[in-house]
Amino acid sequence: MERKKILRRAALIGVTVLVMAVAAAVTTRVADQRREVERRALEEEHLARLTKEHQASLDEMAKAIKGVPVDPKVIAEIQTRHYQHRPGVWLYVWASTNRGEFVFGVPPDAFARLNTLYDQHQQTIARDNHFATRDQFLRTFLHNSRRIDPPKDPSGEDRPKGRDADWWRFHREEDHHWSGRQPLMLSSPIQDDSGATVGNLNLKLVDTRDLAMLSPSRGAPSRAWRAASEVSLALAVFSLIWLWFLLPSWVYIDAQERGVPRPLLWAFLTLVGSVLALMVYLVSRPTDVKEFRCPQCGKTLNGSKAGCPYCGADLSAVFCPQCQYPLKPDWGFCPSCRSALTRPGAAATVQRTENTSRL
Repeated sequence: MERKKILRRAALIGVTVLVMAVAAAVTTRVADQRREVERRALEEEHLARLTKEHQASLDEMAKAIKGVPVDPKVIAEIQTRHYQHRPGVWLYVWASTNRGEFVFGVPPDAFARLNTLYDQHQQTIARDNHFATRDQFLRTFLHNSRRIDPPKDPSGEDRPKGRDADWWRFHREEDHHWSGRQPLMLSSPIQDDSGATVGNLNLKLVDTRDLAMLSPSRGAPSRAWRAASEVSLALAVFSLIWLWFLLPSWVYIDAQERGVPRPLLWAFLTLVGSVLALMVYLVSRPTDVKEFRCPQCGKTLNGSKAGCPYCGADLSAVFCPQCQYPLKPDWGFCPSCRSALTRPGAAATVQRTENTSRL
């Protein structure tokens, strides 16, 4: 019975830790979801502010352009303004005519590289019919550092599938893994002196800054809540495992106390079958608990089979000498190992033990 008390206390501790861990996990999860909503609101607010700010700047630059070709002084002013942008924000500004012809781009080195690649593979691009215009090609690969090699299939008859060298031929901008939010695309019309639209001034903005840099008070706590949620879930899983193994331990001890044959097998079945196996055991186990007491002092033996731990009386006749199964006075054979009970005085000792148990 003492072993069962220990198991009950251990189970109580496990259930307490499980309830507290689940409550903490739910609380932190709700708090994390609330902070995620706040983060999305902050990101939308930040995106709206960037859109408004850069659209106004782009409109101002477009108004300074009075036709195509563009005055070099205006290009120099746009380039000067471009290099004044904030750290963590990448800007690409380029102009194109109504027919899709490239006019200029800032920074010039990025556009020189992509225009050269487009001209080199123009026939393949036209056959693939994936990029409709040069502008679409530029928008897709600006701020993409992957190497663009000549296609392995210049004829364009076979659409590449998983070939690394031809990755770019059917690449989409949304397939690119951005280290931050998706880029912002803006455009403003270019008009000549007569007011006619002769082209477009385009802007691509890639913002790689973390929201925690924009609002430190909203960044670190979210990570702390997430870490607390993970710790709570780990404690909940540990508590479930703890309770899972306590269940077969209780079955094993209960089966021993009630004299159920093969208690280790029942414990293993409970470990595998959990609650279902426990229900089968509770239905099939004997209803009475066999408490054996010492024939001399009358105290509960608590599992001792060789001698009484209180008075030292010999208990060899109370249990089967072969398998240590508890015996009854009128038994001639052990029900567990089927060995004959031939030791003299065994029945009398068992009778005295049961009489003492009734007192």
